[in-house]
Amino acid sequence: MRPQFHLPLTTHPEASSFAIIENAIQFALHQGADLVASLAAARRHGHEAAATYSDDDEFQADRFDREVAAQLVRHLKEHAARVALDVRLIPIEVEAMSATLRLAEFARAYDVTILENTELARPVIEGLFFDSGRPLLLLPSGDYYGRIDNIAIAWDGSATAARALSNAYPMMQTATRATVIRVRDAALWSDEILDRYLEALGHSGLQVELAALHCNGDDIPTAIQDAALEGHADLLVAGAYGHSKLREAIVGGVTRGLLDNLRIPTLLSH
Repeated sequence: MRPQFHLPLTTHPEASSFAIIENAIQFALHQGADLVASLAAARRHGHEAAATYSDDDEFQADRFDREVAAQLVRHLKEHAARVALDVRLIPIEVEAMSATLRLAEFARAYDVTILENTELARPVIEGLFFDSGRPLLLLPSGDYYGRIDNIAIAWDGSATAARALSNAYPMMQTATRATVIRVRDAALWSDEILDRYLEALGHSGLQVELAALHCNGDDIPTAIQDAALEGHADLLVAGAYGHSKLREAIVGGVTRGLLDNLRIPTLLSH
């Protein structure tokens, strides 16, 4: 089976960057995955348009969206052709106010959705995180990545952390090394679970190292990323917590710290 990666391309409220297109192509290429790009050009109609735009404003905005969409598609096709990667492009027409929910529904069909971590993209990230049921590969803005050889795994022994690793398998096809980052300030789980986990990773064919961190709660996101970068990791795998009634939980604790200052490609799983 070939992993199926999903790249949402958007024009509103923020246009997707050329960097996220090139990164998604490289990740798909190196992981032997298919890449599906969904192009969601949000329509500003109905109540939203009446409240926000004049007829001329709406026409100009829609025309701008179409022009940006054409540029994104052209860049996608050109770069995919350079590396002989087949990319499927699927247009999605959505109302601007329901675009995030529509993207989340669409993302359920694919193994991983790739997004650039920007401030304007935060509602989309949060929406897909809670509603898609699939992991998100979040990339720092503007940088370029590719092959995944060395992975860092944030581990606290919880079911969430275990699920995150399972969800990361499509991104780990070429990995040969893993650093397990054990934060001592995290929930206490037995060392026996950790030992079994390290043993299982070793038997899977990975060269495994353990990084045991001691830090205060406020420093956990920084410490995790520091350990991953010091180990020259290409990807950080992290579980995250949240509940439909407590969606603001995502903007607290470790998850918020990662989103606020993301410095390494991170596979985030709920």
